[in-house]
Amino acid sequence: MEILIPGLILVALMVYASTKIKKNAARAYERETIETPEFSIVKPEAFICPVDHDEQLAFAAYSKEYGRDQSDSVRQVSAEVRKFDDANFDEICERAKIDSTRIVSEDIGILNGSKCCVIEAERIEKGVTMDAIYKIVATEGGIYELKISILPEYKNDYSSRTDELLSSFILK
Repeated sequence: MEILIPGLILVALMVYASTKIKKNAARAYERETIETPEFSIVKPEAFICPVDHDEQLAFAAYSKEYGRDQSDSVRQVSAEVRKFDDANFDEICERAKIDSTRIVSEDIGILNGSKCCVIEAERIEKGVTMDAIYKIVATEGGIYELKISILPEYKNDYSSRTDELLSSFILK
């Protein structure tokens, strides 16, 4: 009896801690608006922003799940924003096309007073064919590139979330 009561208390504390950890982990995958002094973007549900992402990236997010078979080392979808200081808009657009194996579409225009280019392409990442969407926007402060990479077999599953990423990416 003397051991039973402390044992029950310990089990109750473990259940409580486990529940708290699970709730906090689930919250990391909820929809969230990311605001920086330079841009804003919505991280859709089912994406997580890594704490230890590449320092060259202004933003990074990816899906929890990986692909299957040959693509088991690649996330189903990932998104990243890079800023290029002292860069040429046309060169950044051309670099996106050169890094691709096939260009599906290209749309150049003006978005909120800034020059913008959206490129849909196929590319090879880690030996796996990926669909890629680039949104490149030029401002006085530099050029920003949002790149979304999607495993083709998951494109339909993530289409509304990738559309939200693209449409919500706005420079200030």
